[in-house]
Amino acid sequence: MKMVTKIIYFFIGTTAELIKLFPVIRELEQRKVEFKIITSGQTGVNFNEVSNWIKKTKPDIAFPQKVNQSSMPLFLIWIIKTSLKAPFLLSKEFRNVDKSNSLFIVHGDTVSSLIGALVARLFRLKVVHIESGLRSFNFSEPFPEEITRFIISKFADVHFCPNKWSLNNLRLVTGQKINTFQNTFIESYTMASTKSSNFQKKGIGKGKYFVFVLHRQEHVVFKKKESRRLVEFVVDNAPPDLSCVFIKHATNSKLLGSLNKKKTIFQSRLAYTDFVHLLEGAEFLVTDGGGNQEEAYYMGLPCLLLRNCTERTEGLEENVVLSRNNKKIIESFLKDYRNFRRKGVRMVVGPSKIIIDYLLCN
Repeated sequence: MKMVTKIIYFFIGTTAELIKLFPVIRELEQRKVEFKIITSGQTGVNFNEVSNWIKKTKPDIAFPQKVNQSSMPLFLIWIIKTSLKAPFLLSKEFRNVDKSNSLFIVHGDTVSSLIGALVARLFRLKVVHIESGLRSFNFSEPFPEEITRFIISKFADVHFCPNKWSLNNLRLVTGQKINTFQNTFIESYTMASTKSSNFQKKGIGKGKYFVFVLHRQEHVVFKKKESRRLVEFVVDNAPPDLSCVFIKHATNSKLLGSLNKKKTIFQSRLAYTDFVHLLEGAEFLVTDGGGNQEEAYYMGLPCLLLRNCTERTEGLEENVVLSRNNKKIIESFLKDYRNFRRKGVRMVVGPSKIIIDYLLCN
């Protein structure tokens, strides 16, 4: 196929998005294709996390950053202000671009991705959605991510879906739909897992442990009391020979006060490479995160998913147990977690290569 010169933009709101997108950025850099990165200001996007793999060290255009990362009212104010200001902040950039050959790439389910898709549509740029088609079919969980994915799908011109199931979820949606067969996240994980890490020097110790990650809005904002009881139940019923490494950050700190301190190590958020190596040394993972569910699937790590429903199929009925917040299911997993260990998953064809091949030739 003949390659067409494209004007490519990435719109990124979080470091997690950058981690999932850097394989795509790397593919462009290796082919010497120019592009620009715009950061929304939703959080501070840490380019140091991916500096081992891409040359880009900062955004080309950066919106003002949201002030308080853990305040829901301030977050809502930020959404409104950014949505209103974005067209003005980007009008000069997009005024004279060739709309027919301009690609505006958003990823996943963040509010930033929704804002980006809306702005790109306003300027008549082609909207490209990576990690498209994931669905829990429940607008309240994950919230607001299920809603943002649904709306983004209505605006996207090109949908890159990580598997056949997600592709089929978009059967009634317009636009070009491409199966990348795996998520770009598997490339991120593979590169991080082969890089050396010194996380053992950060207070984890050498004993056996499991990792606990709790950060979803449903748990840390809307259901704090229930979530605190759930966390206590898991920690108190975990095998006594295991320590709990609880990943601590601003939004979940209020859930930690009554935990069993003898069994729990409170660990500040780690760099991605360190976090991957932490997981690889764990007996199992307890989490409410869909991205963590995928990571556990890639490494075959037993995973207790503290959700009622999930937008991902990876690992379900294999190494991942969906708890549905049912104490019997949780107790059963904690007792028999070894039975859920599986072989790790290997990358078949690089999803980023599929994505860039398509975008540059269509």
